[in-house]
Amino acid sequence: MPTDSPPYVPVARPIGARTSTEAHYRAISAARYAPSAYNAQPWRWRLSDKGLDLFLEPDRMAQADDPDGRLAAIGCGAALHHARLALAAQGWRATTTRQPDDADPSHLARLHIDAVARIGRRAAHGAQNIRLRHTDPRPVTGVPLRTADLAALRTAVEDEDTHLHVLRPDEILRLVLASEPTHQMDPLERQWYDELERWAGRDRIVGAGGDFSLPRQAGPPGRAATFAVLYGHADERLDWLRAGEALSAAWLVATEMDVSVLPFSAPIERPAARESLRRTFGDLGHPYLVIRLGRHPGPMVAPRSPRLPIDRIMEAQGR
Repeated sequence: MPTDSPPYVPVARPIGARTSTEAHYRAISAARYAPSAYNAQPWRWRLSDKGLDLFLEPDRMAQADDPDGRLAAIGCGAALHHARLALAAQGWRATTTRQPDDADPSHLARLHIDAVARIGRRAAHGAQNIRLRHTDPRPVTGVPLRTADLAALRTAVEDEDTHLHVLRPDEILRLVLASEPTHQMDPLERQWYDELERWAGRDRIVGAGGDFSLPRQAGPPGRAATFAVLYGHADERLDWLRAGEALSAAWLVATEMDVSVLPFSAPIERPAARESLRRTFGDLGHPYLVIRLGRHPGPMVAPRSPRLPIDRIMEAQGR
C-alpha cells in the first residue's frame, strides 16, 4: 500500500436553504429579546441568499434624544449578539461582518452560516439566559458583587472588544456632581440619580464645589450596588455596535450569576458628565454607557417589556 497518501480532509456539506432559513429565523426570534433604550427595538433584519443582514431603524428612536444614533446602535449591537449566540447554540459556525456596506451606514452587520460546529457550554448557557434576562430598576439591596463576579463580567465585555471600568467612590461622587440634572427627569432617571446620590452620600454633595477628593468621614452603610462604565478606544458607530454586543454578553453572564444590570445613558449624553468620565480614562478610551450592577433579595414581579412581532422586524429577499 502507498504510504504517501495525502491526509484526509473532511468536505463541508452545503447547507440547504430551508435549513439556513430555519436557523436564521430562530436567531431573529432570540434577537427580539435584546435590550434597547426606551425598548425601541431599533433594528430590522433582512434574510437573503447572502445571509442575515442587520439594519438600523432610526425612526423607532424618534421619541428619544439620540441625535447621533448612539443609543440605537448600542441596541442593535445587543440584538446582533443575541443572534450570534442563538446560531452558536444551534450548532452553527457563522461569520460576522460589521459595516459590510460603506455606502449604507444603516447596514450594520451581516451574519453568514459557514458550517456545522460543536455547541459549546458558554453558548448554550448564554442562549438559555436570553429569555431570563430582564431589566430590574429596583434599588439594589442584596449582597455586593464579589471580585470573581466582576472578573467574569469584565471577561465577557473584553471578548467583545470593549472594556469595563468599575467606578471608585471618588469617581462616583464626581459623576453625581457632573450629572446634576438641568431638566425634569423621568421617574426611572430620577431614581437612578437618587441612588447615585445615596451611594456617594448626600451630605457630601451640598457645597462640594469643585473638590472631588474623597471625603474623610466614613461612607454610608449598605453600598450594595456597583457602578461601572462600558468604554472603548474610539467613538464611532462601529464602536457603539460593539458596545451593544458587549452589553449583551455581560448581561447574559450576569443573569446566570443572578446579578441585575441597569444601563444608564444620561451621563454619556450630558457634556459635563461625559467629560468627567473621560477624565477617568484619560487618553485610554471613550465612555459608552454607565451601568449599575447588583443583587436583589427577591425576584421582580413586574411584567416584561413587550416585543415587536417578527413581521415588524424581518423581511425576506430572494427566498
